[in-house]
Amino acid sequence: MQLLSKLLVLGVSLQAITIEQALQEAISQHPLLAVSQSRIESTTGKLQQAGLRPNPLFVYQTEDFRTWQSPGHRFWQDADHFFYLQQTFETAAKRARRVDVAAANQRRAEIELRLQKQMIAAKVRAAFWDAAGAAEREATIRQSLKTFAEITEFHRIQVQEGAMAEADLLRVQLEEQKLSLLANSAAIDAQRQSIRLQREMGRSEILPTTIDTQFSSVVVIFDGATLDTSLSQRAEAQLARQIIQIASAQVGLESALAMPNFDGVTGYKRSKNFDTIIWGVQAPLPFFNRNQGNIASASAEDRLAHNALSSTEALIKSEYEGAVREVSLRQNQINTFAVPLRVKAAESARLVREAYRLGGADLLRLLDSQRNLLETEQFYIEALLALRQAEASLQSALGLLP
Repeated sequence: MQLLSKLLVLGVSLQAITIEQALQEAISQHPLLAVSQSRIESTTGKLQQAGLRPNPLFVYQTEDFRTWQSPGHRFWQDADHFFYLQQTFETAAKRARRVDVAAANQRRAEIELRLQKQMIAAKVRAAFWDAAGAAEREATIRQSLKTFAEITEFHRIQVQEGAMAEADLLRVQLEEQKLSLLANSAAIDAQRQSIRLQREMGRSEILPTTIDTQFSSVVVIFDGATLDTSLSQRAEAQLARQIIQIASAQVGLESALAMPNFDGVTGYKRSKNFDTIIWGVQAPLPFFNRNQGNIASASAEDRLAHNALSSTEALIKSEYEGAVREVSLRQNQINTFAVPLRVKAAESARLVREAYRLGGADLLRLLDSQRNLLETEQFYIEALLALRQAEASLQSALGLLP
């Protein structure tokens, strides 16, 4: 808070960041997303290439060419000349199968981009609430320090009037100095968490910021938050299902590659001043290589992809149910323990302060009540922070993006 005050005095504007703004900036401008976007562009090129047909082959060939003996050789009349085109014709819809594989890989790259965004969002949520909690801790300590300053001023007046021993003033001042040191440490931690948040957002320049949030709200509502929502929105599940599509498309391609292509040949031949037509067909004989190994490998990858999907869905289910359970427990902890304890501590501290002013309580009891109030406030903040982190975990388990 002191650092923020100095920045305001120097005319440095502070940027207030909400959780929505932090997430939106992160998933739209984070440098890591450029890598995934480049992968999408790469797969787009491969998809285009997969749909292209084989090029025809042009052949020129000459036979019976010589430069010796007599009579002299007449190149165009005495030599045989061949001009022909050769075109490969693919069978078993190989081009369509290549397109299927390339399209499936392009979709995988798009899902990986979404996965990258969800991972970034999860880190930003955690960092945001840590920063909010650190700022709240500092604010609470500053408020307690303000109360101690009032107590110190009261003792100073009492000592000046001779109504109180100076030793009591020194003890109160010592407690105030200890609290000032604690506040300074809290300010450093708040700045550290703010820097971490901006780093997770992908910023290259760290700016002075404040956290704009309703941190003390304890209501967590997720309309339509179900396991089915999690399984459909989580990029990990989408990616596992897409890998199955890729594996299936690869099996189809490898099976198609087992069928031999054939080449059609047509052309022109000039021999001994006679012009003739050439045509023919050539094809490999699949006696030995029928692509058996690649088909077996692709089939194994397909089975592996199905097993990986089951494992991924089980993991997502456990994450979702664990997050839902933790949110419920954290809410119950706040409502059952933290809030009533906070109210009692505040009321107790108020009563002791009033009693001390009237001479009905000693200094040790006053200091103890103030320390107890600060500890209770810190416990309340930690409970709220735990709830916010549980909420963030549930949002990540659902695969939510702004």
